[in-house]
Amino acid sequence: MSGLHAWVGWAGTHPLAVWLCGLVLATGAAGVLHAALVRGAGPRPAWPARLPRPSGPAGLAAAMVLAAALVWACAHTLALIADAWGQPTTAWAVLDDGLAGTLRATASVGTLTLFAWLTHFGDTAVLFVLAAGVGLALLWRGHRMLATGWAVALAGNGLLTRAFKHSFERIRPVHTHEIAVADGFSFPSGHSSSSLVAYTMLAYLAIRLLPPRWHLPSMLAAAAVIVTVGWSRVVLQVHFASDVLGGWITGGVWVTCCLLLLQGATRWHRLRSAAMTPATDGALR
Repeated sequence: MSGLHAWVGWAGTHPLAVWLCGLVLATGAAGVLHAALVRGAGPRPAWPARLPRPSGPAGLAAAMVLAAALVWACAHTLALIADAWGQPTTAWAVLDDGLAGTLRATASVGTLTLFAWLTHFGDTAVLFVLAAGVGLALLWRGHRMLATGWAVALAGNGLLTRAFKHSFERIRPVHTHEIAVADGFSFPSGHSSSSLVAYTMLAYLAIRLLPPRWHLPSMLAAAAVIVTVGWSRVVLQVHFASDVLGGWITGGVWVTCCLLLLQGATRWHRLRSAAMTPATDGALR
């Protein structure tokens, strides 16, 4: 536990260094994921093609069952974290209280002002404008399935996060500055979950719709924004560290569910279109 106390003291007095380390780790993970996707898009061995792959209604139903299981696992994980920060001697309690207290005592006005500006990438108003703009652009280009998935991802995450907040009813940490304020319950962080869902979905849309040269930059940018918004909430002392982790878990699970369902629905739609095409051709002949 002494090592954790030492790290908390260092992180609380060096928030910019922690942020930069987080950016390096997040963008590195995004680069590894991009490389894996590129390899996966190449030629594949013959044997996986022989394995059964659910599609159509069966595939969509399987995706729905898996999504429900993921949401249940998310709720269970959040409950475990909440139980940990509810006991003052646990590592989570030490991390939460230590970081909040150290930042409250040492964070400079310049640091708080910087992160108060960066945290706007996760503001409700900013994400609402982004959601409306991207949704309308997708509809205008005829991507109705993607537009539906985009809307469900953002709106559903907001409802899920709000439900969890009212279930756990955690009070926010005390912050004495007036550079940033927040009200409502604290766990999980809505900024963290919403930014993860919105910018992950943007990267997904870029991979689906833009040329390959835009894929890696979009993934790197999404990873950087997600880490920045999450850490900004801790630095500004409007959330505990476990709140941000809870937000990332909630958003990560929800966006995974949405992508599973979107892929299942897209595959079903393609199968239906392919089945209807021969009948249409025969009728025209």
